Amino acid sequence: MTHAFEPTPSRDANALLALTVVLILTTWSFFGRFSILAAVAGLGTGLWLHWWYKRHPDTAAPASGRRPPMLNISAIHIGGDAAGLAFVVGCVVIFTMGLPPLRWFVAASAGLAALFAASVIGWRRTHSLWSTPAASLRRP
Repeated sequence: MTHAFEPTPSRDANALLALTVVLILTTWSFFGRFSILAAVAGLGTGLWLHWWYKRHPDTAAPASGRRPPMLNISAIHIGGDAAGLAFVVGCVVIFTMGLPPLRWFVAASAGLAALFAASVIGWRRTHSLWSTPAASLRRP
């Protein structure tokens, strides 16, 4: 059974094309020359890769009975330590240096985030995270 909201390749391709055109039109004033150069370089690279593949075709290895190895993004450990905090703070500093009109927005967001964090910490200190176990589960 098909649903009305299932993406189709042609609909996705049209949406991507429309977004690309909008991106090019909105950034033309400051990325115009770079966009032309990047498009020409990309077209040239694509043609060169096509030419190379025609002369040196890749033959696939015979498939084994095992599944190919895949990257499981949920298995990647991201620690909430000082290095992660330094990375985030560095990204925010670079972002605000690059876009000076957003400095007040970033400062207000940081202040509200600190206020929210303090309220969550205060709430957790006064309220138990775990409910007391049922009487049937207590040890005698």
